[in-house]
Amino acid sequence: MNDLVYLDPPVEVVATSPRLEMILSRLRSGRMRPFRASAETSCAGADAVLLDVRSTDAELIQRLAEQSGRNFRPVLLLGEGVDPNRFSNALVIPRDRDLSVLRGRLEALSRRSARMSELDLRARSAAAFGISLLEHRAETVPDLLYLGDGSARFLALQAALGERGIAVTAAFSLHTAQDYLRQKRFAAFLIDLTPDMRHSERLAEWLAQARPRAEATPLFGLIEPGQPLSGVQMEIANRLVEVFQHGSRLRDLATHIEMLGRQHVDRTALSVGNQELAPITDPQTGLFSSAFFQHHLDAQIALASDRGEALSIIVLRDPANDPLSCDERARISGLILSTLRETDTPAALPDGSFAISLPATAYKGAAHICDRLFRQMKRVAPALCERFGWRITEKRAYHDADSLLTETVSGVYQKSRAS
Repeated sequence: MNDLVYLDPPVEVVATSPRLEMILSRLRSGRMRPFRASAETSCAGADAVLLDVRSTDAELIQRLAEQSGRNFRPVLLLGEGVDPNRFSNALVIPRDRDLSVLRGRLEALSRRSARMSELDLRARSAAAFGISLLEHRAETVPDLLYLGDGSARFLALQAALGERGIAVTAAFSLHTAQDYLRQKRFAAFLIDLTPDMRHSERLAEWLAQARPRAEATPLFGLIEPGQPLSGVQMEIANRLVEVFQHGSRLRDLATHIEMLGRQHVDRTALSVGNQELAPITDPQTGLFSSAFFQHHLDAQIALASDRGEALSIIVLRDPANDPLSCDERARISGLILSTLRETDTPAALPDGSFAISLPATAYKGAAHICDRLFRQMKRVAPALCERFGWRITEKRAYHDADSLLTETVSGVYQKSRAS
């Protein structure tokens, strides 16, 4: 099969002619796979849905907003006039010409959708064990990290946001930005893209390196309307989740950033190593317990089946079944925690092995994560790297939590992936 268009991200389009044909054409030119929405379209799917505000019936928009709830389906609002806060996971596209460069922003929105779904599901799994997690509240004040050269406009914007209680930490060099990231977590990065911006290439490289550690942090962009951007700057712009224009009135711009900053503020995640989570964690490693893992894996499988998404698990163990010392178990659990994404769920199994569930991740993505883990293990614990093997299984339609885990644990383990 030579036509690889099926690899492009699908987008369900809700619009009417003649705008429908224009939207489909521009999305295809932007390497996306658009298709017309059916009459029964809803917010229950996993693929992004684009609503053309100018040609979509207001009652349909209202119905989809009411269905949004906890589905977190990516919603693209083409045009202005609809409050994105009516949806659980929406992105505003103010101009038709932005459709052809939408792919990067859509991928960021889809990652955010997967993260929000997993954190919500993890909170519900924790509730089954009697643990209540604090929900994100609109009153939570977000911290933003500014990346740019600085200007009088930025200082005015920083003051306007400060009046609203929004803290903006300015990093005028990448070294300073790296120091700030070691000290705290930010609700979003605010990137000032101007035609005369210095070190655009270094910023793009730094963002590529920082994203694995701050994958859940959205990228906001400040762009001068009508000003051309370089090729590197366009690559950065394609990864932005939200775009703001410098030409807007300062008060309106600050209000818009405040609203979206509070919308994206980091939710409390269920993480290991917390004493309050002792009922669902393994006391020796700090990873999740086997009981919690199996309960949560069942919920992940059900969600992945409903949304048509991939789900994979990794099992790490010593095929010789030699016992591990407490120090060795602690070292492996530390390596796992430092390598995984926030939405991955690691657990210690009773037989001494370690399992990791990877939502919205196919076999190839799981292999990439496994490769990264074993390369890190080879650097810091080469003896353990020689002993341990790995197995990956991607969920199929016939799997439940027990069969998926049993199939993975009982197979032949591959070794020397990091060689």
